[in-house]
Order: sequence, then structure tokens, then C-alpha cells
Amino acid sequence: MIGCCAGSCFSAEAQEAIPVQARQIAVAIQAAYTDDVELAAPLRLAEQVTLDGVAPAAAPVQRALSDASLSLRLASRLAQLSIQTEASEQAKQASPQNVNRMAPPKDDGSLRMSTQMGIGAAGNKVPRWRAGADPVPRLRAAGSLGLPGASGTGRASAIGSMPAPVPMPSDRLLEDDVAMAEAGAISVGGPGLPLGGGQAVGEAVDSGFAGTGWEVPPVRWGGSLGFSMQRGSSNSGSNQSSSSGQGLFANINASSYIYAPWFATVSGRLGVTSSSSSTSSSNGDAGTADTNKSANVVGGGELAMFSNSRFPFRAYFDRSDSRTSGSIVSNDYISTRFGLSQNYRAEDGVSNSTFMLDRSVVDSSDGNSDSVTAVSGNYATQTGIWQHSLNGRYSLGEREKTHESARLFGLNSSHSANLSDSVSLGATMNYSDSELRTANGNGGLFANRGRYLQMYSYGSWMPEFEDLDDLPLTLNGSLRYGNQENSFGTSQTSAQTLGINVSGMYRFSNNLTASVNTAVNRISVSESGSRLLSLVGSNVNYVGNPLVFGKFSYNWNVGGNANWQSGVAEVRANAVYGAIASHAVARSFTPTDGHTLSLSFSQSLNVMNNQAIGTSDTLSNSLSANYGLYFGERFSGSFSTTLSDVQTSGVNAQHYQSFSLGMVGQGALTQQSALNLNLMFNWTDQTNQTFDAFGLPQTMSNQRMTLNGSANYSHLRFWGVRGLRYNLLFAADTRLRDDRLYGNFNTDQDRSRLSLTNRLDYTIGLLNFRFSLVNNETGGKKNALLFFQVTRQIGAY
Repeated sequence: MIGCCAGSCFSAEAQEAIPVQARQIAVAIQAAYTDDVELAAPLRLAEQVTLDGVAPAAAPVQRALSDASLSLRLASRLAQLSIQTEASEQAKQASPQNVNRMAPPKDDGSLRMSTQMGIGAAGNKVPRWRAGADPVPRLRAAGSLGLPGASGTGRASAIGSMPAPVPMPSDRLLEDDVAMAEAGAISVGGPGLPLGGGQAVGEAVDSGFAGTGWEVPPVRWGGSLGFSMQRGSSNSGSNQSSSSGQGLFANINASSYIYAPWFATVSGRLGVTSSSSSTSSSNGDAGTADTNKSANVVGGGELAMFSNSRFPFRAYFDRSDSRTSGSIVSNDYISTRFGLSQNYRAEDGVSNSTFMLDRSVVDSSDGNSDSVTAVSGNYATQTGIWQHSLNGRYSLGEREKTHESARLFGLNSSHSANLSDSVSLGATMNYSDSELRTANGNGGLFANRGRYLQMYSYGSWMPEFEDLDDLPLTLNGSLRYGNQENSFGTSQTSAQTLGINVSGMYRFSNNLTASVNTAVNRISVSESGSRLLSLVGSNVNYVGNPLVFGKFSYNWNVGGNANWQSGVAEVRANAVYGAIASHAVARSFTPTDGHTLSLSFSQSLNVMNNQAIGTSDTLSNSLSANYGLYFGERFSGSFSTTLSDVQTSGVNAQHYQSFSLGMVGQGALTQQSALNLNLMFNWTDQTNQTFDAFGLPQTMSNQRMTLNGSANYSHLRFWGVRGLRYNLLFAADTRLRDDRLYGNFNTDQDRSRLSLTNRLDYTIGLLNFRFSLVNNETGGKKNALLFFQVTRQIGAY
């Protein structure tokens, strides 16, 4: 016969050995709980052992522990220890067969004491007396504001409602055993001493603010106090200016959680900056001076909700002051940016979507203000064998002083499916709408607008035959519609196209392929009516097998094409014939371990005859080299260069030359230093042969050089001084693009062409020192800035 009580199970003989006082205390524990009319059946310790007069377990009427209940709790602890000790002695004397036959009581519809005390099992669930005690919940350290409840229902109890049922005493006793065992001993305190769970005798259970159950979570906080000073100069021909300034700043940061970890994490920053500056400028013999004092409130915050769920949400706000950034700007400014993002993923994982909203406003000290707003979203799903996606973005950039603006809207949709191993279908839709108002050279605005819509569907088919394993034939077809509208000032143009295309390619061998294509297009142009054009073309291409001569590899190919286009109205029928031949030779070297060198040279000749305009010949030559560096797993990089020359004679004669040099590298040079390099230099020169208004030949030349990328070198222990860090940053972008106006938030307010930054940081205790020297070129002006800043950290953020 088996019995269970107070979290321990033992035989009937062991039950008789339990002291009478201990059994009376265990019965009194159940009596501390109110009667339940629906559970009026007597509780039984075992299948045939019943304690008469014991009320079934239920939630206590009061959450706070009374003196009587505290006494019962102490008594139950003594009883449990006594029971466990006696049962352990009895178990040693029992045979292994008897111990192995221990099993939970059968479920015959009556409520047993073991079930009511949470140590039995109902149905096919694993009984708690076999699973062991649950670990004691512990409050984890907060890294990011929140409210308690993550381990419970996650909701605060409504004011005035009945208290939620609390666990049975045996549940708490099981948890206390684990906590006390970790401490090395189990002790029972007297009045006013803490018990197993850390609750003092006579102390009421904390129910949060005004009994609502809400509590303040741990808050991680910190901040800094600092002083900065800077001196700058600018030089643009005869115009020179210099500036100096100093400032004080203070900020505090905090982060915590709400129902961590699954509900939300929050963080915030609040700061104050105060600065004074003086500026002097000279233009020849004239000069001006100006002083300025300002104070600003900066800060921000971030809220991340359901970060580990299928629908994470994020919102942020940030306000910063350029005076504390240590970077060169034409005018000091306050930058304010906020946004939100919402992601969603379906439970089955086949659908997902994203929505984002961003807005950035920059207010300069000269009274100018510009703003950028962007909204974007995407959706992707799968229905059967079809894959669907939808993407869209809207952005609006505005400048208050120059009245420039750029409104851009784009929408893309695609659908594709593989109906079988030999048939695939797809469709896409693209729509764009742009409206630009940009400054012209006369101080005015140039306005233009363009709208474009394209719908395109396509399919491919590879025929299969029973008597052929693989037929080297591919058939393709497409249907396209396009609509384009443009307006430049007061002039407007529009065009619509509707076309169908069918093509086929046959692979005679791995070397020889041939293809034919036909197309019919209907083109409608404003003020010119519509016309129907047909096109028939063919192409043959042969790729030779690679040849190896010693350590050199050689590749070659030849091809030809012929195309015919129908005529309509004033447009005559036309035929175009062409032929091409190309070859390339390459060689690779391995000078030493971790170093590779690759060289290649290619050449091609293209001859084209157009019955409408004439014949042209194009000869292209290209030389390229690549040098790779590999130092184990620490560092890898490469240097590549390409030189090309394209000479065209006959119709549209021109000469095009280009040179490019690229450098890429990333990794650790030593244990204390690292390099990150990504630079690309391009040079192009194009010369065209044209005719002037009198029919005389003339040569037009256009050269262009661009440098884009960055190089960053860092050292964690500069000059061998502990805590002294050095950083060298070179950045270049000579493409003169106004990316911010066109919706790019991450570009600099001042479009710097070339920038070099030397920076030293030193940390001693809670003090941080920063010294930097910045040189850049912006808008034809050469600028320099010397910046010093000292910061004292507060807290442990």
C-alpha cells in the first residue's frame, strides 16, 4: 500500500512510523484552506488510507500570511523534514523490488491529497513527485524598462478583483528546498527572521503599486559630463575664415525592460549642450567677425517590443548636436530623426512582411532646414507553387532655403512558379513616379517629372520526349507593356509600347549554340501616332575548348548575328549584320605562401554593317592584374587593376580609354592593430568625332576621374601606452551625388569629397580624453579642424 504526503511518497508501513505530531501538522496544513462545496469528497493519502475531516485544498482567502498560517508554514517545514528523514530510513530497509514498485495512485475520480498539493498527476501527465522540484525563479539582471510578470500570466490584476489562487504550501516547500540546498543548509528562522524564500516572518507579500501587481524592474543607467573645445579654418582662394568654440555637455542614459524578455525593452537618453563660438572671415581687404552662444536639449530613446516573436516592433527617436561630434561642418546643426518598423512572419513561415517609417530633420545655425521622409514596405508569400513578392518605397526630400525637393515613389511586384521540371512562368510589374525640383546655374529651379509603368510576363519550356533523355532545346516567350510620361518645364512627352517576343535556342554541343527570335512591337508616341514594327533575328556562337600552354591558359570564341526590322511610314526596313571574334590568355603565379598574382589579356574585334547608316569596326583590348594577400585567418586583401582601350572606326567613330584600381582588405595586422580597406579609383577618357553646324569635322573629348570608398586603420595600444587608442580614417566620394535629397538618410549633411581624420582616445578610470585632427575638402573649400574633448563617465551604462 502506497501513501503520499507533503511531497514524499512511502509505503503504508513507513506511514505508520511517522510521528503522530507530524501527521497532525500535515492535516492542519490542509485545514488552513477554505472548503470548496464542489470538492466535498474527503482527501485520501493513498488508495485505501483516508484522513477523515480534512477539507480539500483551495486557494486561501487572504494573500497576506496571517500569524496562524505562518505557524502552520513553520510546522509544515518541520513535518516535511521529519517525514523525509523517517521515510529515508524506511526506504533503506525496504527491498529494491518494493522501491521499484512505487507508482502514482490510480485516477478513480476522487481527489487525493497528493494531487491537491500539486505533487500528484492527473491524466497522463508526469507526476511531480517523479519529475522533481522545479527550480526557484530568479530575477535576471536588466540590460534594457519593464514590468514584472514574464514568468506568470503577463498581466496585472484588476483593482478590486479577487486575488489569484496561490500555490499550495507543498509547491513553495519544494522550491525552498532547492534554494536552501544551494546555500548549503536549511535553517528555520524565528519571528522576524527570513524564511526559505527570503520573506521575513510577519512581513506581508509585496503586491506592487497599490496592490495592482505592477513593480519597477531593475534599471541600468549611466551618463557622462564633458567639456569640448575646437578650432577650425577654411580656405577657398582669396576667401579665408577661422572659428573657435567651446562647449559643455551632460547626458544620462537608462535602459530596462517590460515583461522581459519577450514583451519589450526600452532605453532612453537625455542631455544638455551649451556652446559658444566665434567666427572671423576675410575676403581680400574686407573682414567680418561674429560670435554665437547656444544651448540645446538632446536625447532620444528606443522601444523594442516582441523582439523574439514573429511580429517584432521597433520605434526610435534621436536628437543630436553637431558641436559635440568633432567633425567639420559648414554650419553647426541640430539633427532630429525618428522612425518605426514592424515585421511580421506567418506561423507557417511562408509569408512575411515589413513596414518602415523614417523621418530626419536638420536645422542649421544659418537658419536653413532640410528634411527627408521615407516610407517603405514589402510582402512575400507563397501559394502552392507560386512565389509572390511586393515592394514599395516613398521618399520626400525638401530644402527650405533653396526650395529644392525630390519626391520619389517606386512599386515592384513579381510572381514566379515552376509548373514542372520543364515549364516555368513568371510576371513582374514596375512603377515609378519621380518629381524633382533642383537648382540650376542661374539661381532658379529646374523642374521635371517622370512616370514609368512596365508589366512583363515570361515563360520558358524545355520539351521532353520519351525516346530522348535530354533535348537541348529551350523555348522562351514574353509579353510586355510599357507606358512612359516625361515633363521638362513646359514640354511634355509620352510613349506606349506593347510587344510580344518568342525565341528559341538549340545547343548542338557544349561548344556550338544557335538561337532565333521574333518580336512584334506596337509603339505609340505623342504627336507622332502609332506604328507596328516586326523584328526577326538569329545568332550563332562557338566557344572553343580551353587550351593550356605550359602555365598559360588560352580561351577563344567566334560568333555572328543577323537582324531584320520591318518599315512603316517614313521609317524604312533595315537589316543589321555583325560578326565578333575574341580571345584571352591568362597566367597565375604564387610568389610565396599567402601571395597570389593573376595576369590576363583579352582582345576582341566586332564588325557591324547597318544598311541604314553604314559600317563600323570596333577593336577592344584589355589588360588586368590581381594581387592577393592572405595571412592565415587574420587578414586577407587584394589589389586589382584594369586598363582597357576601345577604338571604333567608321560610323560613330570614337576612342574610349579607361583605367581602374581597386584595393580591398580586412583583418588584423597584429594583435593590437587592424585595417579595413575598400577603395576604388576610376579614370575614363572618351573622344568622339562629330560635325559642327557647317559640316566640318570636330573632336570632342571628355575626361572624368572618381574616387570612392574608405580606409580605416586602428591601434588599441598606440606607442605602447595602455588605454591609448589611435584611429586613422580616410574617406572619399568624388561622384558629387546629392544622395540625401534623394532619400538616403545615412549620407553626411555636407557632401565631403575627401576627408582625413586622425583621432587619439585615452581612458583612465572613468575619464575619457579625445583628440582629433580633421582635414577635408567640401564644395571646393579646404577645411581643417582641431578638436579636444574630455568626458567623465557616471554610472555603469
